[in-house]
Formats: sequence, C-alpha cells, structure tokens
Amino acid sequence: MKEIREINKSYNTGIKVNELKGKKVMALNGKEVGKIMQVRLDPNSLSFDGIEMDRGFFGEDTFVGKDYIESLSDQGAVLNMTPVTEYKGLRVMDSAGKQVGTVKEIRTSSHSNNISAIVVGTGVLTNDVIFSKSDVKSVGESIMLNSIYDENAVKVGGQAK
Repeated sequence: MKEIREINKSYNTGIKVNELKGKKVMALNGKEVGKIMQVRLDPNSLSFDGIEMDRGFFGEDTFVGKDYIESLSDQGAVLNMTPVTEYKGLRVMDSAGKQVGTVKEIRTSSHSNNISAIVVGTGVLTNDVIFSKSDVKSVGESIMLNSIYDENAVKVGGQAK
C-alpha cells in the first residue's frame, strides 16, 4: 500500500479506528462501563469527536464526547469521569452517616453527565425521595448528602419544606 503523508510520520503510528470496535470503555473509577461501537470524527475539521458506546443489554447506547475521554489506545478508551448512570444502586447516606436508601433513578440536565436530581428508594412500603443536585455533598462508593435526612419531612426536590 502506498502512503501519502508528511515524510516525518511513520506508517505504523496511530490507531486503526476499525479495530477499536468492541474494545472496553473504562470509567475513572476503573469500572468497565461499555464497549466502543463507533469512533466519530468531525466532518468539517476531520478531528476526533468522540465515541459511541454500547452499554450492554439493559443499558442505553451513549455518545461520549472527546472532552470526557482521558485516553484512547488499541486496548480501548479510558474516561476522565464516571458516567452518572453508574450511580444507580449506590447507597445514599445523610450527613450523620445514616443510610437513607439506594439510588433508583438519576435525572440529568438534557443529554449530559450533569445530575439535576436523584430518586432514592427508602424501603419497600415507603415513598421514593427526590434529592436535588444541591443536596449532594459527595459521590464515591456511596452518595453523601449535605444534611441530616428527616423521613417525616416531605421531599419534593431541593431542601425539605
């Protein structure tokens, strides 16, 4: 095959895009969050735009823009964040360390990785509770709220009224 490029570039450098299909996508926390379906290029600048990610049988296929990708190699992609969809099932703790429940649903601002609210299941015979982004202090192995949860208060989102 004849190559047409600058003389200082080697033919063997770079990644063959078609060989990335099916490779792992890893989140910042080290967990595999999907497989690469496609690599997208910007048609105007011909530069890398992002990847389409297969989230598995129960997950929704997702586009991940280049700003969320830390690295790309022949082994797959590593993200510089953890997709908020991975928060589903995490324990939710109040600021006193008491478990409130587990995350049942994540609500985001349009099609982004920005949380607007989390829906927390608090038990079998109890109503779900909605906490806004401002109620969340931190996210790690569990979600920590920035206040003490009062199960007698009605939550509609944001602070209890």
